[in-house]
Amino acid sequence: MKTKPKTKARKLKPKQLELLPKPKREHGGSLAVKKRRSYRPMNPKLSHHITLKSEHAVGGRCLFRHKKRILFVMRKASRLFQVKVYNYAIAGNHLHLLIKGPDRESLQNFFRVFAGHTAQGILKECPLKPQKPQPGGALENGAKVRALKKKPCQKNQRKFWSYLVYSRIVTWGREFQAVSAYIEKNILETLRVIAYEPRQIQKLRSG
Repeated sequence: MKTKPKTKARKLKPKQLELLPKPKREHGGSLAVKKRRSYRPMNPKLSHHITLKSEHAVGGRCLFRHKKRILFVMRKASRLFQVKVYNYAIAGNHLHLLIKGPDRESLQNFFRVFAGHTAQGILKECPLKPQKPQPGGALENGAKVRALKKKPCQKNQRKFWSYLVYSRIVTWGREFQAVSAYIEKNILETLRVIAYEPRQIQKLRSG
């Protein structure tokens, strides 16, 4: 009986490899604006760079003013879901965290609890003011006007964070060190030890 010759596996050339779709590593932030909800890429074997930004974090709601509250929630959530926090920075209107979780569910729970409890605590102390209806605008009609005239915002109207939690998978080695250095730079800028340096547009997706 004649046997068919074995076919060798086709090796892809470097140019062909470049054409293959790269796996997604980041999710949320401004990347999620006007887009359908999609699967958040996460890898429990690697660390993750997390960013939260709020346009409402001004004056009494400045995040740096609520540093003790934020650290309390962060440490409580990290112990509850066994998430390790390597580094963090609390700026005026945004937060940076470099973390690692044991599994996908633990990371998702950490995002939910940390973002939710932080926002609830800040808004409880400094609630948002209702938006004023504009003359001749659509907000002058019916129930919307009556809702806006109420002094405090209702619980289901409390939207503190401007975007979804931004997360990016960070590989070990140089990339991990670069992200950690970037967070340290944010700390020094917040403390005004060094001058603030405007970020490039491609780095401002999450804040």
